[in-house]
Order: sequence, then C-alpha cells, then structure tokens
Amino acid sequence: SLNLLGIKMIETVVALLLILNGNVIEHTYKENLSSCLKSKRIASREINPDSVVFSCKIVKAKTEIYMGGKKILKIVK
Repeated sequence: SLNLLGIKMIETVVALLLILNGNVIEHTYKENLSSCLKSKRIASREINPDSVVFSCKIVKAKTEIYMGGKKILKIVK
C-alpha cells in the first residue's frame, strides 16, 4: 500500500518565486533550474510584468512529499 502521509524535511531546492512589491507572495517547487526557467518564461508572458516579478532561486526550504508530489511549505532562507 502507498504511504499517503506527508514526509517533511528541510532541504535545498529550486523554487519559482512570485514577487510583488519586493515580497515573495508565492513559491513553487521545481525539479531543476531549467524547468524553473521554462515556467518563468511562460508565467512572465501570461502576467503583466510591471506589477510582479518571477524569479528562479536556489533556496533552503521546508518541503513535503505528499501523494507523490513535492511542495514547498516554507522558505527557511
């Protein structure tokens, strides 16, 4: 049977950040830098770049693996 309980850990990961007025308002886990940059290009085309900034960064984050997918719960630094 599959373990559906979330596994939490602190690790260094690539994150796509959505920044508004200098504050990170959204962060999404990306498997690697190239997939992050691809998502950043797509998002930048969809959203008005004057109001928000997308950025790919390597961050230390609390992550969770749940239902087979990884997500960032909180950026530590």
